[in-house]
Amino acid sequence: MIEIPLRKSEHGVVRIASSRLWEIFGSIGLLSSHRGFVPWPYANWAKAARSSLNRTGTAIPGWLVHLYRACGGTLPSFLSVAPSRLRDDLEEEIALLRAVSPARVQAELEQWFSQGIPAEVRPIHSDPEARIAELCAFLPQYWQAALEPFTASLRAATEEEILLRARILATQGTEELFGSLHGRLSWCGEVLRLDVGTARTKVSDVSRLVIVPLLFGRGASFFTSALDGSVALSYQAKSAAVLVGNAPPDRRAGVPVRGDRLEILLGRSRAGVVRGLAAPTTTSALAATLGLAPSTVSEHLTSLVAAGLVQRRRTGVRVLYELDGSGAALLDYLDNQGSTPAGRR
Repeated sequence: MIEIPLRKSEHGVVRIASSRLWEIFGSIGLLSSHRGFVPWPYANWAKAARSSLNRTGTAIPGWLVHLYRACGGTLPSFLSVAPSRLRDDLEEEIALLRAVSPARVQAELEQWFSQGIPAEVRPIHSDPEARIAELCAFLPQYWQAALEPFTASLRAATEEEILLRARILATQGTEELFGSLHGRLSWCGEVLRLDVGTARTKVSDVSRLVIVPLLFGRGASFFTSALDGSVALSYQAKSAAVLVGNAPPDRRAGVPVRGDRLEILLGRSRAGVVRGLAAPTTTSALAATLGLAPSTVSEHLTSLVAAGLVQRRRTGVRVLYELDGSGAALLDYLDNQGSTPAGRR
């Protein structure tokens, strides 16, 4: 558990940034945690990513896979270098990662594994410089194979998420912002808590807090701090539904997946609309994401608004739809696609 006390006088130092490096690590975390089935909404992405990685001969370093598993869904902070700007720049982040000192790598690993470094993780501890160099060469290859085809969707969804959170921060304040974040974050009083690690760590003298939305935030949660008092941590973005893609071609229209309670109750296409409304979106964007006709999506939205599950609001020339409290509760209760042996979210 990591605790970050934030007094009201410090709330002005909060920033929101995106990170390609952290998205890469989060996506690798999903592939590492789920050897077979990957839960909604990542299943189609995982299938495409694994196929592309195999086709291009891009192998995830074994020590990195084992490090995820041994650390319980996170990574030591020497890997999670903080975004230095408010926009993602993979080359810059890789440069920061390359500059991490071998002594820091070894010290953090020894802190994480006080009872002894696991055999599978020893390569990074024994020769940090070589393994970090290997990782820095691997990262662009992985991005190209696994995430480049989804760049437009990732960028659009991340920008939408940042705008949403920035609006909450500006109009409702930090308490509401922190209270609305998803993943392993919680806000209690004036303390922001990140549920990672086995020991309780308190971070003080925070000069700047950077929160990083991740579409692949279910893969892992990340935290890092710097000597200048900067702290960065990740949370699960609401807009991961953009990764759903079209339904598999062998599924008959309107036939629910066996055991999928949301689809059984609402029907396949309407359940897809509900899942796609975890973050504000337009009718056309949702139609493109789900592979449905805009008229079909519009019909579902009209019914969901009338049922009190979805709210509609105008922002400039756009009309945005998103789940309200009851819709989010319904989704949380019935969306059991992850309740397979691979794990439930």
